[in-house]
Amino acid sequence: MEVDLRHIFSLEEDQADSLDLFISERLYEANVCASDGISWLRIVEREPERVRVCGRIYAIEQTLHVFWLDLEREPSGIGVTWVLYFDVVADSPRRTRNAIDLHSHANEIDWRITLAGRGEVRDGTLVVT
Repeated sequence: MEVDLRHIFSLEEDQADSLDLFISERLYEANVCASDGISWLRIVEREPERVRVCGRIYAIEQTLHVFWLDLEREPSGIGVTWVLYFDVVADSPRRTRNAIDLHSHANEIDWRITLAGRGEVRDGTLVVT
């Protein structure tokens, strides 16, 4: 049975706790930062085989950061590859802030951190493997 990635995370801005948890765990595991919640979310693409979202997220010390998450279903239909981009590299605070509003693909932006991996959906939850 193929996994429908549109149902992995609630992407409603006020109900994005599971998405926030996934991003927070990846950033914490990589010793980047601890998250304190998504403040703004943009859905770039939402298809059964691919989900791309970007937004702004607070670190625990209340600094605001930019992120982009790409999820793609593997040909097996069960596995999921993910890439999490964090903190835009730009020559001004305005360009940093606006980068995710002006681009359609994460690879069009320079990022300070890129994390990637794979996972499987188990009981409706994306579990990193």
